[in-house]
Amino acid sequence: MNAEDEQRRGARAQQVLGHEIYTEAYTALRERLITMLEMADISAEKRQRLNDLLVAQAQHRRYMEQIVVGGRMAAERVERDRTFAARVMDRVRAVA
Repeated sequence: MNAEDEQRRGARAQQVLGHEIYTEAYTALRERLITMLEMADISAEKRQRLNDLLVAQAQHRRYMEQIVVGGRMAAERVERDRTFAARVMDRVRAVA
């Protein structure tokens, strides 16, 4: 994947993470899982499954956040490369 594609991918991930529906769904699911975990009368098996779901949800969020960070880093590379190319062209024109 080239830097421009990675930059676009990161921007899309940021849009998803920042979207109100995603935020609402993430929060609602997390709260529901925690509420169920707080129940004293659930089996150890169910408690483990709920905990696994919470961990999976957190891993999903971290993965999306890593894509966002990767996109930001790619944007910086694109800008740095563009700036370097512009400086080279300026020198070429100055010599010509």
